[in-house]
Amino acid sequence: MPMFSKLMDVLNDLQPRQLLMLAGGTAVAVFLVVYLALTGMSNKAADVQKAVPAAQTQTAMTQVVMAKDDIPSRTVIQEDMLEIKEIPVDAVPRGAMMSMQDVVGQPAASTIYAGDIVTLSKLIVDKNKVGFVGEIPENCRAVSVGISEITGVAGFAKPGDYVDVILVEKTNQGATSRFLLKNVLLLGINQDTAKEKDTVKEKAGQAKPATATLALEPDDMLQLVSAAAIGDIYLALRPFHTAETGNFLETYTLRSSKGNEVVKARTEAAAPAPAPAYHAPAASAPAAPRSSGGFEIIEGDKVTAK
Repeated sequence: MPMFSKLMDVLNDLQPRQLLMLAGGTAVAVFLVVYLALTGMSNKAADVQKAVPAAQTQTAMTQVVMAKDDIPSRTVIQEDMLEIKEIPVDAVPRGAMMSMQDVVGQPAASTIYAGDIVTLSKLIVDKNKVGFVGEIPENCRAVSVGISEITGVAGFAKPGDYVDVILVEKTNQGATSRFLLKNVLLLGINQDTAKEKDTVKEKAGQAKPATATLALEPDDMLQLVSAAAIGDIYLALRPFHTAETGNFLETYTLRSSKGNEVVKARTEAAAPAPAPAYHAPAASAPAAPRSSGGFEIIEGDKVTAK
């Protein structure tokens, strides 16, 4: 209380002008205190708001494409080699692939190990850089076989289509056709896919099929090469992703109506006419015996009159 009494005494001794100045200074001091307090609270609230999105960003997840197994370099990536996984957004590398559709069918530029995130830099987007080898499926070989405009589906088959391979064997008695291979990937026709792109400017009917390049496993490849040496190879174009329905003949034989008959060429020289048969002249009848007054002596075919 002594302190309060002394303060009251001091205030009573002040002049009115001094009291006004004291009141103004006190008001300014209170204003500053209130202002600083409010500013501090506002800054703190802003810091809290910034911290909340940051925390949410750290826990945000996104989907990326990962390798399920090791994918060797230059291998055409298939869907069963990949999987989709969620990882934090902050862990997504640059160029990460988010969709399998963007990866399937693309060759690997380098070895992609199991668990690695597939990025654009690990793919060969331009297949011209990987060459024709990049088009061959795993465990297959590229083998070419001679065809014609008829046996090659009149040029309608294009690289990437699937065909059935038919073998036709001809004999003197007729012909036999049978399915040799089914659902075979056609890699190229006439030439490889890279060269085919250079012929786009050519007229459609200018080039005719001469060879077909197929992707075959080694056993099927040997079967096709051997079959091509003994008969004619026909290609049958299949619909896109068609399924086998119904019953189909595996082998069909057509007998010739002429059987074993061999037709000679018309230009063959005519056979010489047979010589006329020789007919021996008929033996002349013996002369009638002449009458004589005496007797006749017959010696063989001679008659002597006496």
